[in-house]
Amino acid sequence: MTQHTQQHSTWLAARAADLSVNDLWAHYYSVGGTLETFELDAYLHGMYPLPLGDRNMIALALNELIDDLPRRPKAEFVDTPLV
Repeated sequence: MTQHTQQHSTWLAARAADLSVNDLWAHYYSVGGTLETFELDAYLHGMYPLPLGDRNMIALALNELIDDLPRRPKAEFVDTPLV
């Protein structure tokens, strides 16, 4: 995985989870991250390259937040033949 691929997948995941930069930053900081909010925002938008350790810390924080989100409703299947 390239740096750009990791950054882009992080941005997509944060967007799909509807998490704000502030939400992500607060959790990232609580797990030991050291970036400022504006640096995290710039990274998410592909304007601020980061070393692997920082990228992985952001991914960890984001994945933990996503894991804590309520499950989304799913479409139900009919498992009996239609008559």
